[in-house]
Amino acid sequence: MKHRIMCWASEPKIGRRTLITELGREFELAHQSTLFISIGKDARITTSTISRPGPEIWVPRFKTLSPGLLRNYLVETNRLQAYLTLDAWPTEAILKPLLALCGEAFDWVFILAPQESSAESVAALDASDLLLWITKPSIHAAQAHQRLLEQLSRLHFPHVFCQIIANRCVDPAPLSVLHTVPDDPGVGLRRRESLRLLADILRTRATLYRVKQVPQEKSVQDLLVNQLKTQIQPELLRVLETQKKQSPHEALGEAKVAKETVEAFLAADRAAGGSRQERTEIVTRVLEEVLGLGPLEPLLKDPDISEVMVNGHGCVFVEKKGRLHATDVQFASESQLRIVVDRIVAPIGRRVDESMPLCDARLADGSRVNIVLPPLAIDGPTVTIRKFSAKKWSLDDLTLLGSLNPEMQAFLQTSVIQRRNMVVAGGTGSGKTTLLNALSSAIPEDERIVTIEDAAELRLQKPHVVRLEARPPNAENQGEISIRRLVMNALRMRPDRIIVGECRGGEALDMLQAMNTGHDGSLTTVHANSPRDALGRLETLVLMAGMDLPVRVIREQIRSAVHVLVQQSRLADGSRRVTSITEITGMEGDTLSTQELFCWRQGQFVTTGLASIRRPS
Repeated sequence: MKHRIMCWASEPKIGRRTLITELGREFELAHQSTLFISIGKDARITTSTISRPGPEIWVPRFKTLSPGLLRNYLVETNRLQAYLTLDAWPTEAILKPLLALCGEAFDWVFILAPQESSAESVAALDASDLLLWITKPSIHAAQAHQRLLEQLSRLHFPHVFCQIIANRCVDPAPLSVLHTVPDDPGVGLRRRESLRLLADILRTRATLYRVKQVPQEKSVQDLLVNQLKTQIQPELLRVLETQKKQSPHEALGEAKVAKETVEAFLAADRAAGGSRQERTEIVTRVLEEVLGLGPLEPLLKDPDISEVMVNGHGCVFVEKKGRLHATDVQFASESQLRIVVDRIVAPIGRRVDESMPLCDARLADGSRVNIVLPPLAIDGPTVTIRKFSAKKWSLDDLTLLGSLNPEMQAFLQTSVIQRRNMVVAGGTGSGKTTLLNALSSAIPEDERIVTIEDAAELRLQKPHVVRLEARPPNAENQGEISIRRLVMNALRMRPDRIIVGECRGGEALDMLQAMNTGHDGSLTTVHANSPRDALGRLETLVLMAGMDLPVRVIREQIRSAVHVLVQQSRLADGSRRVTSITEITGMEGDTLSTQELFCWRQGQFVTTGLASIRRPS
């Protein structure tokens, strides 16, 4: 079996080069080829007698050739040993194939390099089976060894990965079995015996570590994560409670303490773990289980996923590019899912249980969450997460994506600047909130904006924004603050524009009143399948306010308040487009008259030529 060994030294001039060279001769006597890769001037074993180009030149050429040719290319003496001296670390793109090629061509590859935590050094450690740390027996060396283990633990290497060799003098005395006595005739024999013993130990331990690098099955890793979580949870909760008392407002400090606690627990070999990648995965998953949203965390971090749908603890779907896909993500039990649900609602002061099984919430990044619990959800708790995009979309971005064309973009920008009241209509998941955020980029910087939402989603790209969020009733059915009440209160906050995230009730009447009382340029969204449907829905929502108003009066309010209707749709292929921009032109009898300025027909944007920008009447 072929092995790669990284060699570090605690300090200069402790016999590392001599020890590794003689160890290589032991492998040579066993007819095993050896390569020494020396990185940096201080780590050189010998000076190359052959002038070669850098590995970035010859590594690509040897990829398709046999390992024997590479062996012949690097061997410089009549022995089986070969030397490769590099003044500095090659880039990671060259280092990884270089070590892979050398590992195929030689039985043993020793990498002598300075002790550091650079990306290249860590990549070499990842490719190695063991780390040999050569030092002298002393108190200073013991302290340095402790620091080394802490450094490896932060990188998630197990302690067994590091093997210590103590030299009592410059002459090699592996494993501290020999005091060098010049007049002792048995010194040479005992040195040879020590080298043979060390060679046997390296063969055994490198092979054992290589076996532990074999990736474990997901079921086995799940078992390890659950075991580690069970073992560490009491200690972790105690540490977090102490941290919260000391720094109650530092959430980032709490996460850092939790990570350090898990890493220390894993590094103490009280939990199983093989390769560094596996141990890193275990630490990440334990932190997600204890502090995050468990199995949902990888889905929430995936930028291609726009929505996560949990249909009970054993079924999770995601939306990518407008299409639904099943995943293999599962919760271990319904109780684990309930813990995640409680973790979602607790930070925003909301409650969800059997007595109140419906809840709208949001995550720290603004993602919207809807939760339905049994008995309303028959198959178990249902969680729907509409992810919040970290990217601030502008109208330019939507134009590049094909959601609208340059003419539509220019018209919308001018309409916002001229303070025309706009209603964005569309179905669920059609991109209304994204378009509303993009429209806000055209609002002048010196205006005061008040946003009102049921669950805060809007991230307006302006400096002077006041964000208000509705509050549901508590368990005693008291304390509710509705959107309608917030709209009425916003009129006393000296807003230049009012933006309501979505009109779905009687607040539509108050929104129309605000648009008619000097807050021109206000924006809102409604659910509708077409501009004409949007007008009808506005009428229905106004009637939900409980005011017994004639239909003609309501339509007069809509005519004077709303200037532009923007229809956003999600097409069959999953793409989202602005399918219509319609202007309300007036009243013809008891009917609102409109004219379509832009539309999406037969797979392309069509401009009617009727677009004009007029000051609101």
